[in-house]
Amino acid sequence: EICLLSGLVFAAGLCVILGCILVLKYLALEHDAYCLEGCQERKAFTKASRFIATNIDPTIDPCKDFYSFACGGWLRRHAIPEDKLIYGIIAAIGEQNEEKLQRLLLQPVRRPYLASAERKVKEFFRSCLDIAEIDRQGAQPMLEVIEDCGGWDISSTRRHGRWDFNELLYKTQGVYSTAVFFSLT
Repeated sequence: EICLLSGLVFAAGLCVILGCILVLKYLALEHDAYCLEGCQERKAFTKASRFIATNIDPTIDPCKDFYSFACGGWLRRHAIPEDKLIYGIIAAIGEQNEEKLQRLLLQPVRRPYLASAERKVKEFFRSCLDIAEIDRQGAQPMLEVIEDCGGWDISSTRRHGRWDFNELLYKTQGVYSTAVFFSLT
């Protein structure tokens, strides 16, 4: 009976110790997550303050000309390009994003397997840049699409007897992703 009682006390003590360890581990993880969130906020505030500091013009009195004070630094560094009527920060960010995206798309494919979304996107992008291949194929790809959709009255290969509206609607919207009647965007 004493052996059973001491075994029970030992098991209960072990459960209490394991419970305490789990609670401490949970609190440590929660603290790390909070710290990570706080660190991200701090980085965001630092980046925003750096952006504001580089784009203001401290030589202007904000009480007299707040726009020049707030945007003067940015305007001094970014002249309106000759080919644009207006140019602002949204356009500049858009251009930067396009440049970054183009650099990413021109990098080698890291996931070369057939179903890789990365491979498909990069090959599609590069196919648009291959002007020599586009010129070599000419109108043939478009003629194949027209033929696949049932032909054209002008072409001599039109299949008058086999034309099916539902099949054409499926191909134009389902296969070629063309909004025929309405668009969801």
